[in-house]
Order: sequence, then structure tokens, then C-alpha cells
Amino acid sequence: MHYFAYKTQLLAALLLFLSLPALAQHTPAARCGVATGFPPYQFSAGGETTGFDADVARLIFKRLGMPFQFRQQAWDLVFNELRFGDIELIAGMEINALRTKFFDFTRPYYYRYDVIFILEDNQQITKLEDLHNQFVSGDRHSYIETHWKELGTLYDFRIIATPSKERSMQLLKEGKIQAAIMPKAVGLYLAQQMGIEVKILDNPDPGSPVAFAVKRGNHQLLVQIDEALEALISEGEIQRLYEKWFPEHPQRHDEKADEVQGVPLTS
Repeated sequence: MHYFAYKTQLLAALLLFLSLPALAQHTPAARCGVATGFPPYQFSAGGETTGFDADVARLIFKRLGMPFQFRQQAWDLVFNELRFGDIELIAGMEINALRTKFFDFTRPYYYRYDVIFILEDNQQITKLEDLHNQFVSGDRHSYIETHWKELGTLYDFRIIATPSKERSMQLLKEGKIQAAIMPKAVGLYLAQQMGIEVKILDNPDPGSPVAFAVKRGNHQLLVQIDEALEALISEGEIQRLYEKWFPEHPQRHDEKADEVQGVPLTS
């Protein structure tokens, strides 16, 4: 009787051991949202998802040993997919008070700075007030638009929405808008790629922290991503990757990355 029980236990253990690889192979891949047309942070080149944020996501999931896939599309679609759809996280989302109502965030891993671009040869616009009643491509939920709204001056400008930052820069080049709001690194990258001479009219943004966003309440995934991110930051991997993508604009990942100016990262 004892011999039979022993054989049964041994067989069960063997079956469990043999099933582990199959279970690992069938672990569903995490779906990570990224935007199109947001270089050098998130964009598509030659049909491949690339950019600084995409590379950080690759590092994190490699560290975790977890399968994942990118879900890349226009930013508004990515945003709504995380809020209402079936993706688990978004790479490289700026943290602000509005978004913390919908998502939980990891620690920040860098900062973005929104600026207002105009054409280099524009001599008529020399100060912010010169843009009143002029067409400006917006950057929804950005520091600048939020700041203007708080000041009660948002509607002094004729803000238009575009499907991508590349389209905003093209409209600026064609003279169909007088200014474009976007992260400094994005504008400088696009201007160089498109052969456009631009200058910065205003640079009021003190810096917006950028992190991974996950669905509200997905505490397990949040902790996994955050712990991997913490290790990669402490080991200097994120800094090395940042310097690869932004060799002319180094940014240190020091204690500032843990300070988010009073905005809670999780609910």
C-alpha cells in the first residue's frame, strides 16, 4: 500500500515537472502600448518599434524573463486601450494629476520638457503674447496646456490637434500654424530629420516625470516593473541607454527621479 502511494506521488511529481516548460510557453505575453510618431522616444522605423522608451521596455522584460509584445498606434488610441481596452501597460507616459486618476505608475526614469517651437526666421513673434489668436498645435495633457488652463489663458490661443508630432512640425514648416507645442527632444529630432530651422519661443516646463503606467489595481505587474526599473537605474543601464539616444542632452538619474512634485504614483 505504501509502495503504491509512493509510486503515485512520484508519478504526479514527474508529470508536474514535465508540464512546467509547457506552462511557461503558454504564459500570455504582456501587451505594452507605445505611440507612433513620437521620436526619439517612441516611433516605428522599417516596420520595427524603436526609440528610448521602447528600448527601456525591452530591458525590463528581459530582466523579468517575461514574454511581451508591443501594441503601437496613435497616442490617443494607446491611452484609451490601457484605460478601457486590453493592454496591460504603457511605456513612457508623463505623470500628472489627471492621469493618476486612471492609472498606477512606476517610479519615473527620466524627465521630459515641453517647449513652444516657432520657425527660426519668424520675426513677427518674439514673445508669448504674439501668439494670441494664432494657430498653435497643441500637446494635450502637457505641462504647457495645463499651465495655460490654470492661468485662464488657454483660449487666448487657437489650439489645434494633430495626429502626430511629425504632422505638427510639417504644418509649422508650411506656415499653416505659427507654433507647435511638443517635448524639446521630439521637436529638435523632427526638425533635423525634416530639414526645418526652428527656435524655442518659450520654455516654462520645469520637467514632467516619465514612467510606466499600468491599469489601476494591477499591483502585481506594477511591483514587477518597478523593481526591475529600480535595479536597472541603480546599475546604470537606464543612464547608458539614455546617453545612447540623447548624446547631446545628458540627464542624470539621481534622487530627483523619485520626486514627483506632490503627484502620487499609485492610488
